[in-house]
Amino acid sequence: MPDEPAVLANAIRGAMLERDIVGLADGLETMVGTRGIKLSGGQVQRAAVARMLVREAGLLVIDDVSSALDAKTEVELWQALRERGTTVLGSTSKRAALRAADRVVVLDAGRVVAVGPWSELAQDWDALAG
Repeated sequence: MPDEPAVLANAIRGAMLERDIVGLADGLETMVGTRGIKLSGGQVQRAAVARMLVREAGLLVIDDVSSALDAKTEVELWQALRERGTTVLGSTSKRAALRAADRVVVLDAGRVVAVGPWSELAQDWDALAG
């Protein structure tokens, strides 16, 4: 992989993990335990995002990656993903993520019932967002 330290730094920045890593005793070398038990839920989610970003893929498929984040970090994460220009296909019920999406697809019993920007869908589907 070309310039691995730069790719890793870019992934950490894109996943909004810089502040967290600075706060760890041994930085990137810190042992976090099985399944990241020494990390918060939001840190585990963002570490998963960083692992995806290291691959520099053109498409990320993510499942409710911001569910354990505070509102500020959630907005920052979605903004950072948008700035990368990477296509993100994600599932979420978080309002901030829905607002950040270019297109939202509402499913009901496995069927597509609405498609469009959240600004157009919120009137009918806002009860689904948390």
